[in-house]
Amino acid sequence: MDHRLQRIENEWTLLQRMAEANPASLVLGDRGADEFLLELRGTPAPVNNCDPVRLCREHKLRFSFARFFPTVPIEAYLVHPVFHPNVHPVSGFVCLWGRSSVADTVIEALCQLQSVMTYAVFNDSSEHVMQPEALAWARDPARGVSLPLICTPLSKPSKWNSERNFRSAPARRRLSGRQISHDIDKSKMHALP
Repeated sequence: MDHRLQRIENEWTLLQRMAEANPASLVLGDRGADEFLLELRGTPAPVNNCDPVRLCREHKLRFSFARFFPTVPIEAYLVHPVFHPNVHPVSGFVCLWGRSSVADTVIEALCQLQSVMTYAVFNDSSEHVMQPEALAWARDPARGVSLPLICTPLSKPSKWNSERNFRSAPARRRLSGRQISHDIDKSKMHALP
């Protein structure tokens, strides 16, 4: 089995573990060769820009693995796009990564997706904004909805942190002359007050 296919198999195993850790929030659907279908429950997100904004708590989504995965990051798509600056209003593509790593897994993708959907984070740089109206809405203090939206964060599988410690280098440690960076580019992400 080639590296890409083995990695996708590992991602499916991780997704199963994530669903076991979050039985009320994650329901696994079908699995294709290059994609996983699932439902995320209990995560509020605005579904359109009508007045007042309507919040939906159940979302069908698809994780897709491009031809050059893991060099190209995991892609997330919402079957019914939510009203968010970083979600394409037609395709449902969610811009999850300001900066990604080949070590990012479906677990990081799910946690980041939940943060995006609840407006805990958004990226306001022009190349990431796909719904300018949603960006204006998020910045409007008279929007009538308190942001970020409140939800129970997804739990990572047991022993996840100890399994992933190889990604956590001590502060100021350098590898090949470059600072180790595994998180999204926080300079472009904004949390709302």
